[in-house]
Amino acid sequence: MNQYGRIAEQHWREHRPQSVAGLANPEEFFTELGVDVQREVQARWSSERVAVPPASLRESYLERVGRLQQSRLEVEGEVLRELVLLPAEDDEDLGDDPFLSAEETAEEQWRESHLLELIGGRSRAADFTAEERQRLRAGAVPRLLQLAGLSNEVLRAEGLL
Repeated sequence: MNQYGRIAEQHWREHRPQSVAGLANPEEFFTELGVDVQREVQARWSSERVAVPPASLRESYLERVGRLQQSRLEVEGEVLRELVLLPAEDDEDLGDDPFLSAEETAEEQWRESHLLELIGGRSRAADFTAEERQRLRAGAVPRLLQLAGLSNEVLRAEGLL
């Protein structure tokens, strides 16, 4: 298990014990999640490096190293927030959000609980209607859709898209 898998396992055991208890094989889940996070960090960081060629910035070697390290840390934090550092199971922040209506809060809670079931292997995309799959996909980042089995590729392969 890599560093990201260990971070995920520690966070989930502390803040999401019910989700961990529902996993068929927690060791395998966190190992795979760690690899997924590592790949996503590398992919995003690589694309960001390509987007800003070093010659265009007229920076020194040390400035470039510093910029790239800062960029990697920012990408890493972004990916960890999206895939690993999920809110605690008893987190009621959604209910306290003054910008969300009661319907929007209920929708977000529904989406989160079902995405976790999909990621944990307790349900499959085929268990949901086409409308429910669309609701689950709404606003989710591509990597989360892949982990949950809701990416376009997976849904097409299963004849669900």
